[in-house]
Amino acid sequence: MAKDERRAAILEAAIKVALKEGLMNITTRKVSAELGAATGIIHHHFASTVELRQEVFRQFTLQSHQAVCEKITGMTPPDQLFHLLDYSETTPEDPVSQLWNDAWAEAVRDKQLGQVYSDSLKVLHQEAVRIIEQGCLTGHFQPDTQREDISIKAWRLMSVSFGATSISDIDSSIMQPISSADLLKNSIRCELGVKAVDDW
Repeated sequence: MAKDERRAAILEAAIKVALKEGLMNITTRKVSAELGAATGIIHHHFASTVELRQEVFRQFTLQSHQAVCEKITGMTPPDQLFHLLDYSETTPEDPVSQLWNDAWAEAVRDKQLGQVYSDSLKVLHQEAVRIIEQGCLTGHFQPDTQREDISIKAWRLMSVSFGATSISDIDSSIMQPISSADLLKNSIRCELGVKAVDDW
């Protein structure tokens, strides 16, 4: 197996471990067992477990982002933006949610992981901006861009999404009668002036 292929295989095995046991529970022993290889091969590609965890999270977020982008292809811009930012179907027990939460908690302490986490948010933000710009061109969105640009609106919509999801994760009844998904849709309408003809 070529060096790049071996590194990719290690990362895939480590992602499986992270999804089963949590990001901070990744060890070379667990990854080597998942991979079916000696621990030395992992040390050959990654200087430390800390570096391995950072690369696992980077690879995981890239794969997740690509999967969402494939899923939303062909939707209208309002639906694309909603599905890009909607996490209402996830639960705190969901392995994917746990991995994101583990990474966030550790990113506060580990500046290098924090940079990887930041980079993943920037990728999400760039996609949100791209969708909003496309929606403006197609007439689906009619935002007031005189007071602030689309980039700020995208950050605010991301903040609404993350905040509402976090609140729902703690107590799903706390925001009743509105759900986090409804709150996100309302925020998209208010921020971007979604035309009434759209089935929203």
